[in-house]
Amino acid sequence: MARPLALTEQTFIDFIARCARPLRPKPAVGIGDDAAVLNLPPRSQTLVTTDLLTDGVHFRAAWTTGALLGRKALAVNLSDIAAMGGQPHSCVVALGFPRSTTLAYARGVARGLADMARSHGVALVGGDTCAARALFVNVTLIGSVEKGRAVTRSGARPGDHLYVTGTIGASAAGLSLLAGRGRPGPGMVIRPTASQSLRRRAIRAHLDPHPRCAAGRALGLTGLATSMIDLSDGLAQDLPRLCAASSVGAVVSQSALPIDRLATALFGPGKALQLALCGGEDYELLFTARPACEPMVMALSRRLSLPIRRIGQILPRRAAIRTVDTKGRYRSLPAGGFEHFRR
Repeated sequence: MARPLALTEQTFIDFIARCARPLRPKPAVGIGDDAAVLNLPPRSQTLVTTDLLTDGVHFRAAWTTGALLGRKALAVNLSDIAAMGGQPHSCVVALGFPRSTTLAYARGVARGLADMARSHGVALVGGDTCAARALFVNVTLIGSVEKGRAVTRSGARPGDHLYVTGTIGASAAGLSLLAGRGRPGPGMVIRPTASQSLRRRAIRAHLDPHPRCAAGRALGLTGLATSMIDLSDGLAQDLPRLCAASSVGAVVSQSALPIDRLATALFGPGKALQLALCGGEDYELLFTARPACEPMVMALSRRLSLPIRRIGQILPRRAAIRTVDTKGRYRSLPAGGFEHFRR
């Protein structure tokens, strides 16, 4: 029996180049030269974003197949471009592999990257590889947006409505299960009625997020969104960032939050609310729009077959960021969400 090929820098580069070859748009010069040469759309501005995923910090290789890791590494960048109302174009990828990494796992990463790129019309045009103490994947994604049409975090004004796409909380529920190796993480009690199917779906929601590229692009092109941010670190972290950039406050209705049914079915309504507010990695879009635009926002929701829920309102700068429960009681937005340097 022939021995499997060992992972080397050149074998991986050759393989990822083959994966990248059919991707569009085609660069003028792609993989194989010292730098890529891109043909970006005319009369547009360039968007650039990058995210670094490191084993032990952002994921666990023991939980994640190579293909899912590759998909997620690009997905989190696509979500950033979506939050600016932009169109993704091309990406470069830097990877660090421990010497123990198998060629099969590395190829899985390449296939996952190429699969996600193909789904969103992104060309994989270059990058770098190296040996590393811990597995990491760093994607830099280039996008474009019409001049002056980028949606930033700083456009919200008092009176604007606050919306979120899709549902929130499922990813955090999946992470809790992964952290407990199929059982709930610390402080979490799983419902006895929760099936294995529910657990698998929650774990998949965490490992394989779906960026809201079509929604972000539509909200930008139509001018409906006055400000926008993607929910990567959790509502409790990302809403204050949007409010700080816009110099405003906000109130969020707990009963209006689109809490994912998976989180509620697994952990009950109380814990599901906590996961939705503080969990993170939903990669939904949090945005604001003028009150008069609500019918158009709802029409967009129907056109995209994507739930978009109004969850609150923007308040003047002097107001705090608060939540209101079903009994009309106001509370400060809880501390939470993902923070790299929190001990």
